[in-house]
Amino acid sequence: MTALRFAVFGDSRLCASRCEAIRRHPNAELGPVFSVSDVETAGTRGGRDLIKPDEVDGVIVALPAHLAYSASLGLLESGLHVLTELPGARSVEDIVNLRAAERSSRAILKFGSTLRYHASVKKASQLASSGELGKLLTARAIYGHAGLPGIDARSEGILIGHGIHMLDLLHHFCGPFETVKAMSDADAPHDQNLFALLRTGANTIAQLHCSSTSWRQTFRLELGFEKGYLWLDGHLPGLPGYGPEVLVSAKAVSGEDGSKLPNPDETVETFEKALTAESEIAEMLDTMEGRRQIEHGTSHQAFDAMNIAQRICAATERWA
Repeated sequence: MTALRFAVFGDSRLCASRCEAIRRHPNAELGPVFSVSDVETAGTRGGRDLIKPDEVDGVIVALPAHLAYSASLGLLESGLHVLTELPGARSVEDIVNLRAAERSSRAILKFGSTLRYHASVKKASQLASSGELGKLLTARAIYGHAGLPGIDARSEGILIGHGIHMLDLLHHFCGPFETVKAMSDADAPHDQNLFALLRTGANTIAQLHCSSTSWRQTFRLELGFEKGYLWLDGHLPGLPGYGPEVLVSAKAVSGEDGSKLPNPDETVETFEKALTAESEIAEMLDTMEGRRQIEHGTSHQAFDAMNIAQRICAATERWA
């Protein structure tokens, strides 16, 4: 079987992990690599002018949102498959245009929803979907960084640059949100702290805190069900300082009088390995070869995340 060849636009920590996963995969290989400045110089036609469809099968895009959008659009219109990082664009309108190019070209468009591949998230998804814990009632999410790591966070703000990954995860567990309220401590796009309250049509309520002044780097998602809870804390490989990846699960218990008792026994599972890039690349390759459809990082999921992010921005009350 001929190896599928990937070009690379840009660079990032996640991009480096994906490139390593491609190098290790028996049916994939790396092709030409283009820097951010290469794409900037090429302009809006960068996706079509830098690479031709007969040279590669797909492209890994690791660019700031505005460049990622124009490059991905050109690549899709040329019939090339694209794996781009969330948010991958600047607006809902951009995502709509990418989805239109995806449909007309029949090329594959996958967004890098890496949090969905973490072992703790997969295990929590299994427990949540089993029905043993009942209906999901609440979700409390914190994604906190010391400063603004990454070029997208600096140019797009803490919500679009990094919080959008947690928004994607909240959609994964809660479903689409209908009601949005939010507050931030500074003018966009340089919010240091943003709080949002979200509610689904099924009345699940979610709270999100995105921060660039979290001096103790924090990733935490607390899911409260009718009959218990799931807490996800930390992630691997992650950015430095996030600590171990842990999943805490517990089922509510009742006393002799039938009332619920506090502090039920917990099961704590720690995860030592993270194969997120390998899982992501394997899904991309399987889809390119027709063995399955994209499950994580679809353009519809990217639309949902960007849509709620823009609604949060529109609803934000600022006091600075």
